[in-house]
Amino acid sequence: MNGILQEHVISSFGLTSDQREAAIERHRDVVVTAGAGSGKTRTLVARYASLLADGLSPRAVVAVTFTEKAAREMRSRVRQALNDLLKQATSEEERQRWITVNSEMDSARIGTIHSLCAEILRANPAEAEIDPKFEVLDEGLVAALRANIVEETIAVLVSLSEYIPLFQHLSIT
Repeated sequence: MNGILQEHVISSFGLTSDQREAAIERHRDVVVTAGAGSGKTRTLVARYASLLADGLSPRAVVAVTFTEKAAREMRSRVRQALNDLLKQATSEEERQRWITVNSEMDSARIGTIHSLCAEILRANPAEAEIDPKFEVLDEGLVAALRANIVEETIAVLVSLSEYIPLFQHLSIT
């Protein structure tokens, strides 16, 4: 779109100068790290919305988080921001832009690093030499499997004489 629309989008988020800089940067990738409650998600949503204001489709913008919960929160906040921008539209062209973008949000690439990697691998299974029907394990299942493997490994190591000195220095809590 144009710089006026981008400015309208960015100003609607009430960002600090550092957050604003992260949201409007276009010549490099941006990683936002900060403590809880500092406005990371708001900054990323502002960046996402401003990229959409620039004319990109939701499918062309990738937003990566570390947890499914964070991905759901990000998607929800982007949808809310787009609805707010639609309500605030000052022209029919802008209104139509947000209607179109809203209709494309189901295909948005907002997810975890795992889901992004899975998408890439499923699109290129022959090159990756993997079964395209693979599944990404649930976080809870991974934790249970990890705990089981650690327990089994320790059980084996306890019976090996070369590891006795190691276990003599460990305490059980």
